[in-house]
Amino acid sequence: MGVQSQSAYDTARDILITMGIYFQAQDDYLDCFASEEVLGKRGTDIWDKKCGWLFVHAYHHLVDDEQKFILQENYGKGPDEEKEKVVKDLYRELGLEQMYNTYEADTKVALEDQISKVTELPQEIFHIFLKKIFKRQK
Repeated sequence: MGVQSQSAYDTARDILITMGIYFQAQDDYLDCFASEEVLGKRGTDIWDKKCGWLFVHAYHHLVDDEQKFILQENYGKGPDEEKEKVVKDLYRELGLEQMYNTYEADTKVALEDQISKVTELPQEIFHIFLKKIFKRQK
């Protein structure tokens, strides 16, 4: 007959929204920091001026005025490896790699906690989804 409980749907939605946000942040991180060989494509978020996890955290929370100017001059300027390198170097200087790694670890703990409290649905389905995306490389 399937799941009929609103609370079961709400529980699944809450877990899956957290997973979806994590997946998108991970995608943004990989686009910037994974090698083309590992990722299977060339990351272009910096060239394309994507409003991703790294950029939003840098621009709105971490940079000073000088660094904001560096982003404005180098982010989203099309295929330009030199400008891309400037942005990636700034991201590293700001500690965004470590910030992402902390976010990833904290998100896994939070998801595992949410999953452990699921009673109306099989927990295993959420564990399978989390296993598929946690620390993925591409």
